[in-house]
Amino acid sequence: MQSSLLITSFADQRCDPIFIDKTGMLSYLNEAIDRKERFHCVTMPSRFGKTYIADMVAAYYTNEGDSREAFKGLSIESDPSFEKHLNKHNVIKLDIGGICAFVPKEKAIESICGNILGYLCDHFPLTDVSGLLPAQAIARVNAKVGATFVFVIDEWDYLLRNHPEDTALFDSYIGLLRSLFKSSHTISAIDLVYMTGIFPIKRSSDMSGLNVFEEYTMLQPRGLAEYYGFSEAEVLEVMRQSGTSLTLAELKEWYDGYFFPSIGKVYCPNSVVKACKRNSCDSYSADTMANTAITNSLRNNRISLSAESAVLLEGGEITIKRPKTFNDISNLDTPDKGLIALVHSGFLLFDRERSTVRIPNKEVMAKFAKAVKSLGWGQLPQGAAAYGARLVDAILEGDSEKAKSILDGIHYPLAGPFHHGSEDNFAVCMRALIFPDPRYAALSETYMGYGRADLVCLPTPEKGKGLPAIVIELKVDRSALAAISQIKDRAYSSSLVGYEGNIIEVGIDYDPNNKSHEVEIDRA
Repeated sequence: MQSSLLITSFADQRCDPIFIDKTGMLSYLNEAIDRKERFHCVTMPSRFGKTYIADMVAAYYTNEGDSREAFKGLSIESDPSFEKHLNKHNVIKLDIGGICAFVPKEKAIESICGNILGYLCDHFPLTDVSGLLPAQAIARVNAKVGATFVFVIDEWDYLLRNHPEDTALFDSYIGLLRSLFKSSHTISAIDLVYMTGIFPIKRSSDMSGLNVFEEYTMLQPRGLAEYYGFSEAEVLEVMRQSGTSLTLAELKEWYDGYFFPSIGKVYCPNSVVKACKRNSCDSYSADTMANTAITNSLRNNRISLSAESAVLLEGGEITIKRPKTFNDISNLDTPDKGLIALVHSGFLLFDRERSTVRIPNKEVMAKFAKAVKSLGWGQLPQGAAAYGARLVDAILEGDSEKAKSILDGIHYPLAGPFHHGSEDNFAVCMRALIFPDPRYAALSETYMGYGRADLVCLPTPEKGKGLPAIVIELKVDRSALAAISQIKDRAYSSSLVGYEGNIIEVGIDYDPNNKSHEVEIDRA
């Protein structure tokens, strides 16, 4: 039997001098076939292996050829379910990016439908599907000849990422997927659906658009964590296969930084392979299309992450509200949602225990800087560094009025018009102001005493020797007295061992209506 393109795509990857076996995922999928849990949406950053695994899934299930040789010696071959499903299914593979990239967006849905109907016409010529919608055609083929299908959909979120402003287009697309996978007419015809993308499924307004799908994300990879990127053991195997002279420490600095509790450290696979092949660490994950789509989404939603970006580019971290589920990048109406979108895209790592985000490694640091530059983020407003130094001076002098005047002049321009009244955003702005000051290292949301202080500024050994530590508590539309009382009531300063008698406590309140501040400064 002649191999189809679905098989040769994976077979070609198997022949590469560097190959890491991820076929264990097929065991996981085989268990779900014909069960309620047979709908899978697996989202991960660009260059994390989405297309490789989609090709693997299609090559294994397709009945258009014999792929046994391509899977010879791999982990799936020893699984009891291997023979049961090898080359036993009708596979409809849709590369949404490939289908839609070269047609006007108005023709996108028509092109996707054309691909599905074209497959049915080619493979079931005796069943007339002319004039039918894809779901109707699937149902007719199933009723006439009993055929069932595996769908493999790569870049399922392409339209959302590239046209985030066109809600009508995306609603039509969700409607198409819903007709295929949540219709009583087609449900018996679907053996398995495997979708990949960067962003999770956006729910419809009634929260039931595609809720048949099991979702696996960078925030919650669940049972598929080991198939996200490379584990450290897999990186060592890549080093062995390539014979690279690079060290694990070098690869760690450039490509590590992601982490899942069930498997530990996670590396970007595409970059690790390229670095080992070329014997040089560099930024290999530049994906212009993905970067543009993400920044377009953030721009179109009119949120500013300028202060956050400035902190992140300095190697800092941002505390965010612990997300329940987040899967709608068409409505990025808060900084936290914007930051979580960047977690899904691989720009940031989410630390679940501490509820913080940070840039994971050296490669992404360069990529992040380039992406946010087009939005005008990552740079403090002109003169902001001077404002920060003056603010620190005012605090050291105990001059509340001077500190108030400085904050009145810089807070709103730094925060932007949309979220300047958020306490979380206020904390980020304060850290962004202080971090350029070589006298202090600013730490946010630090556990101290009986709670978490908004900001703790510790003098640096180089420039801050002999200066006091500074503990800052922030409030919005309350009072500076309430802020400084919290510092004292929760004994934040008691944790600053070695600074006894040399600590300044600062309470700051911001009135978002008047864009003005109240400041209380006290020596502990």
